[in-house]
Amino acid sequence: MFLNSYRQKVLLFSIVLCFSSTAADTVQGNEHSLRRRLQEDSANASDAIEQVQDEKSLEEYDLPGSAAEWCSPPILPPLPYEECKDKTKVNSVPLYGGLTNSLKMVLLGAIKSFEEDRCFFVDESGSALGRRDDPRQAIDSIINRYFEPIGVKPDSELVQNAKSNNSIAVRDWTVVWNIIRNRRQYGEIYNIDSLNYSNIEGHNLKHVMLRRTWRPLPKVRHDTCTSLGEHVKGDEFMTFSVRRGDKGTENFAFATTQQYIDMAEKAIRSHFGGLVPTIFVATDDCTIMKEFREMRPNWMFVSECDKDDSLGRSGFALRDMKVWTKEHTDAHFSKFFVELYAMATAKYFIGVWYTNVSWWAQFMREADRTTFLMLDTPGTEGFALDWN
Repeated sequence: MFLNSYRQKVLLFSIVLCFSSTAADTVQGNEHSLRRRLQEDSANASDAIEQVQDEKSLEEYDLPGSAAEWCSPPILPPLPYEECKDKTKVNSVPLYGGLTNSLKMVLLGAIKSFEEDRCFFVDESGSALGRRDDPRQAIDSIINRYFEPIGVKPDSELVQNAKSNNSIAVRDWTVVWNIIRNRRQYGEIYNIDSLNYSNIEGHNLKHVMLRRTWRPLPKVRHDTCTSLGEHVKGDEFMTFSVRRGDKGTENFAFATTQQYIDMAEKAIRSHFGGLVPTIFVATDDCTIMKEFREMRPNWMFVSECDKDDSLGRSGFALRDMKVWTKEHTDAHFSKFFVELYAMATAKYFIGVWYTNVSWWAQFMREADRTTFLMLDTPGTEGFALDWN
């Protein structure tokens, strides 16, 4: 089931990419380029299927077909970071805040850079994610520790020359978030000429660009999918995202356990034929597991908390990372990646408005808005999916 689903996705993505590319070529009347691109895309699709067949003969993840996109090698190639026409400026995209907030800004910064046809680099110098009180425990690059490189190398000649010439353009949240159009909102239409993306809807743009920028290393993907499979054992499942920790300092009231249960009961009827599925709980506060299990003792709740609840006993706070060891950092993100994949691949997902974790999971998911729900809580009045 897993492999068949993936094969269908390979072919579907190939058709989508062909359509996007051929539309641009047809307008230009470039029939030779059109024919060559169709041939190349067809060959690439076949290569991708063979690659997964080889890999799956070695790695059997006990997961439903919905996990195929994220637990297989990426279908889409990485972005051509070195290919930029505008050499007058190089964009700097700084990491800021927690991981998913940082990644969201990197994603939007990458889109903005390709829209401007400029090269960009990710600036981790001001990020708290890798900073530690003990310099021996510091992480030089959170990006390179867990993911394929994003952007051009910060120490490249291109970037160093731009710094010397005062030709760095910062593309931080004030540019990619405060300017509403640069959020690439759901339902809005955008063009990225440098990538031949024409008339592409905002969520689809973010989803495709996310797949081409945020690419967990093969070992990270393998370990993540193996762990997730151990929890759900091949069955379709539902995921809750419960975020607490330092969000309490931002004047948000936490969603109640009753809200999750009430919405889950509706989803069980609408998406699971009335049969209660396994429910994966992604949380930074493992004390929530006892509450859920007491409320619904006959339901199957699973979580990374069951392996080691010390990683999420009192909720995540960014300020605490400064005292972490490298081992603690790796353990935290290992748990977090399993949770992100659970949110992205669940048949139904229930999250909360007040965390970028839910937003990032939304970007990872496909555009069908009937398969997830954001819970309303005091402090999130006026929030809407169109914000992101």
